[in-house]
Amino acid sequence: MMTSLSGTVLSLILCLSPPVDGPVSSRFVPTWDGGHWGIDFETPWASPVRATGSGEVTFAGSVAGMRSVTIDHGSIRTSLSYLSAVLVSSGEWVARGQVVGFSGLAHGAPAVHLSVREGYRYLDPQAFLCRSLYQVRLLPPPFGATYPAGSVRMRRTGSPR
Repeated sequence: MMTSLSGTVLSLILCLSPPVDGPVSSRFVPTWDGGHWGIDFETPWASPVRATGSGEVTFAGSVAGMRSVTIDHGSIRTSLSYLSAVLVSSGEWVARGQVVGFSGLAHGAPAVHLSVREGYRYLDPQAFLCRSLYQVRLLPPPFGATYPAGSVRMRRTGSPR
């Protein structure tokens, strides 16, 4: 019996909305020497930051002077950081798209940081971003390859914002 899903399988099941309308300005770079464990979005100062999916707020406040909100979506948790203000409280249930705070400064520029975790493992947030719940399409096998009976190869369509 499977107790935990891999990030690849989860990204096919879960569809997270971008927290702001801005472009991705810094990508996920997982390294053990202080890499970037999430993605940053460019956005004007004090822009509304929205919940990427429905869930329970498990943390809302400041850590080391940085305001952030963490939401438990069941199988994963998302954290939104570099907020100038937080509008929700721990224990509160939020809906996808609900404003949870306002954007602040990240390294001197207005931005919002999004990280995705399964347990203690960080996953690439861009694998979960999509514009619709129906952005999965079936792909034929590569030339000359075959798949075992009952297996399906899928990929999200569209590009994350």
